[in-house]
Amino acid sequence: MLLLKQSIGRRNAMIVRLYSLILSLGSLTLITFSLWSVWSKIANVDESHAGHVEYRILTIENVTSKPFELHSLSDTDLHSLIDLPSFNFNINQKVCDNNTKLVVALVHTAPGHYAKRQAIRDTWAKMIPTLFFMGLPDSNITQNNVILENQLYSDIVQGNFIDCYRNLTYKHVMVFKWTLYYCPCARYLLKTDDDTLVNAPYLLEILNHRLSPLGARNLLMCQLILSSMVKRSYRSKWRVSYSEYPNRWYPTYCRGWAIVYSPDVIYKLYTEAQVTPYFWIDDVHITGTIAVKQNITQTDLAELAVDESDVRDDKNISRKFLFCLLSEADQSMRKFWNIILQPDDTVVSSSTNFGLDINVGNN
Repeated sequence: MLLLKQSIGRRNAMIVRLYSLILSLGSLTLITFSLWSVWSKIANVDESHAGHVEYRILTIENVTSKPFELHSLSDTDLHSLIDLPSFNFNINQKVCDNNTKLVVALVHTAPGHYAKRQAIRDTWAKMIPTLFFMGLPDSNITQNNVILENQLYSDIVQGNFIDCYRNLTYKHVMVFKWTLYYCPCARYLLKTDDDTLVNAPYLLEILNHRLSPLGARNLLMCQLILSSMVKRSYRSKWRVSYSEYPNRWYPTYCRGWAIVYSPDVIYKLYTEAQVTPYFWIDDVHITGTIAVKQNITQTDLAELAVDESDVRDDKNISRKFLFCLLSEADQSMRKFWNIILQPDDTVVSSSTNFGLDINVGNN
């Protein structure tokens, strides 16, 4: 009897060890597969972007055509916005008047963000023509304040949709629509958020000397997000359901707080966005999914786009970035701008690479 119990005990112990081994092997296989999946995604993205930048700068010799033909859009296009059939500009500006401008800044803002807009007006917007784009607030008081603000500054463009996170793609495509109809002669378009500090002297130097004062073609320049997994957690404000986006990974896309577009790219993205089903995360949708459909390759800003923590304690920042994302823009924008405007003894040659590790297309 004792021997039988011992035999049963040994058998049970072997079964437990066997189950433990199977579970360990299963866990190891799952971990290995997950790591392989992540690495494959990263490797594929890196391979697709390494040394593969397809934009082209313009010179006197190769400026042969317009970036787009507005008459190719339908007669009903102006008053449609993706799946909104009755779109209108509630407030509009026609500041370009078909005059050529090197760059125009198009700032995403919310109706209640007056302090951030004022900080931009007091700083880098003094050097770059700047407009603020928003939707409608849910308060009549806020809307009245927006109207009064626009009467004072004439720099607000407002669409007739509610301004909220879920409508960010409407706002982004509205920016494109306004550009095509009301500012087609701009050589470069800078899309930013209202918490972005633009190093305007440095940007103008790069556009004039590293790129071209005549503009570019196929340029989509930004800080890239590679290998980003779709968030499914109910605790995340960026949660996306499987019905909204069935894939596990997002395509390579831009951090939307600072993007430089050439006008032909805006036309391509706009026309594709108008016929593509709506997806509310505009950075992913516009600069990822739709850019892929239009075969547009993003150019990485790399270290030229920084967060505030990267330069907070640096007193010599005027040559170190193009765009800085601020945590408290309405409080720190002016401080950083004053540092940028301080005299800099460093003379930067027009042939300097400015940190842009890029290849310029010759086509």
